[in-house]
Amino acid sequence: MNQETISLFSLALMLIGSTGVSNHVIIIPMLLDASGRDAWLSILLSGFSLLFFIPLLLLIKARMNGERLLPWLQDRAGRPISYVFLAVFILYLFSLSVIVLKETMTFLSFYLPMTPKLFIGVLLAGVCLYNTRHGISSVAWTSGILMPLVILLGFFVATANIPHKDFAYIKPYLEHGFRPVVNGLIYPISGYVELCFVLLLQQHTKKPIRSSFLICVGGVFLVLTLGPTIGAITEFGPFVAARQRYPAFEEWRLVAIGRYIEHVDFLSVYQWLTGAFIRLSLLLFLITDLLPAMNKRKKTGLQMLLLLAITTLSTWSIRDSGFYWFVSSIFIPYSTGCMCLLIVLLALLSVRKKEEKLRGSMG
Repeated sequence: MNQETISLFSLALMLIGSTGVSNHVIIIPMLLDASGRDAWLSILLSGFSLLFFIPLLLLIKARMNGERLLPWLQDRAGRPISYVFLAVFILYLFSLSVIVLKETMTFLSFYLPMTPKLFIGVLLAGVCLYNTRHGISSVAWTSGILMPLVILLGFFVATANIPHKDFAYIKPYLEHGFRPVVNGLIYPISGYVELCFVLLLQQHTKKPIRSSFLICVGGVFLVLTLGPTIGAITEFGPFVAARQRYPAFEEWRLVAIGRYIEHVDFLSVYQWLTGAFIRLSLLLFLITDLLPAMNKRKKTGLQMLLLLAITTLSTWSIRDSGFYWFVSSIFIPYSTGCMCLLIVLLALLSVRKKEEKLRGSMG
């Protein structure tokens, strides 16, 4: 079977578009709740975690040598343990899918209050299904087409709001000590953990993934979180920003072009929908690609079932405050810790295999 391949540039755009929804939007109110005006310090400090993640990912990737995760795990840990790892990965990816669709429906309800959330969810899920069933190349192409304008709009809103920024709001530094900074570390780190997606996609790249690629993408993840966080604090103040549901998109309401053009926040809808579309498409592809090989018809059927479950859970009647609490206090801390542990265990399995081969040759 011919394997679809994509360029590293396309992979970078996919990862940035996918994780950008989380780092640029979803986690920022949680980060501001936890760290207040020192949230930007939490982001900078969290960047040191990349010194932990990147070497481990490079080690695992080198041992995998372009092999898919499931057969690689079965060769080193046996079927039972490999399926436990697989189940954790799939549950993680599935949960991320539910969260991004739920957050998208909540965000769009501000602009389309009379439109049923179920209709929004089904429409987005249907478009993502069409994209995913055509393979990783389709996800890569759509990312390459949609992401450049998203990036340009990001620079536009950042520069257009410069007159509204008051950097006195980020002072005094460490007003309440170092504890708030530590409390907020888990949120940006939850985005860096998604660099592990490269382990699931390495067999689809035309060229091998190197350390420079991971450093660049990890740096972009950091900037994607740092920019809107500092923007929210300097434009609204730490207390008002922390009360906003989506501070990064509230910044669009301040944008004015000249004296007569205002209310351009509809452009933020394009940014959000692009990110959600790429993220949901990529997550859906990764879930089905992790499983043993199947024909296209079975894969499409499985993707339809997954999207049905994702849409059903996303439209489940739960107050937004309760959902926000669950994601910020339960899901992100525990899932991030679990994925960090999983990456360490994969690295240990890589090293153990080499040691076993050496002992076998010496014996």
